[in-house]
Amino acid sequence: MEDTDRNEYEEHGVEQEIDKSHVSDETHQEKHNGSAKTTADPFYVRLLFTPLDFVSMAFLSITLVPIRMVAAFIALTLAWAVSCIGLTNIDQTVPVSGWRKPLQWISCFLGRICCRCCGFSVTITGTQVPKSVAPVLVVAPHSSFFDALAIFWTGLPFIVNREENKNLLFIGKCVQFAQAIFVSRERKESREECKEEIKRRVNSKQPWEQFLIFPEGTTSNRKALMSFKPGGFLPGKPVQPVLIRYHLKHDTVSWTWDQPHGFIACFMYTMFQLRNKVELEFLPPYEPSEPEQMDPVLFASNVRQEMSNALGVPLCDMSYEDIKNKYSKKKEQ
Repeated sequence: MEDTDRNEYEEHGVEQEIDKSHVSDETHQEKHNGSAKTTADPFYVRLLFTPLDFVSMAFLSITLVPIRMVAAFIALTLAWAVSCIGLTNIDQTVPVSGWRKPLQWISCFLGRICCRCCGFSVTITGTQVPKSVAPVLVVAPHSSFFDALAIFWTGLPFIVNREENKNLLFIGKCVQFAQAIFVSRERKESREECKEEIKRRVNSKQPWEQFLIFPEGTTSNRKALMSFKPGGFLPGKPVQPVLIRYHLKHDTVSWTWDQPHGFIACFMYTMFQLRNKVELEFLPPYEPSEPEQMDPVLFASNVRQEMSNALGVPLCDMSYEDIKNKYSKKKEQ
């Protein structure tokens, strides 16, 4: 996958300067009977379709997929229109309220329709707690742009997004109306402002929605849990871990570093499936201890371990920079 594409997509963890004294491609998982070791590559994806799979996809491409694409376009256009109306004279320093709130709900509903048009069937396990109990939702593992569906099934919480995404056709207005915090990855001042805005909203007594973050900062094939960036843990407030589990015959959704197919193929292969089952599992809220409140890196690490145990996958301590360097060198060889 092209590095420029990866740079444009990566989540913007607001803490990026974390020293790592040791980086290893191999990861370890603690189990009840001892320490287990895996050498599975969390960035390797290969799709092996059978002739019958190709026949099925060809049939759906001329029957169901055109209907899905038209319906998705209509839903996206309506969401854009609703967002444009809601953004009229809006004050983004305070939560959406009044007549704009129903428009946000409509936008969220239309987002769900777009996901269903991609064939996703979403089931919920566990219970999402309100902001008063856990103001931050920590979602992992992060493997695809399709993970954005978690935003629509958690009630349109605010997120951190790239400054450049404000200008994306259709989607840009929708993200703005969802009151995302926009950050420029290149400017340190912007990252600092983002951290302060996260803390302000999470600690505010105003009715802000919950804050949702994909803390890994990069995507994988879900065979390991990447390092967590501490941005969502800076406020020191309780968080609710949310697991994304895809139950698929073929992993068409993963968009990561070592795969021969890119964004468009990933999107179309997923659209060509009759049904894509995904489960959102809400774990019990995690209440930080006093040391964790003072140390967001420790807080993030402990939540990550809990999520790893629940998923039954090992940890991988490679950072975004480590991964980028590894696959840049591999590409040059």
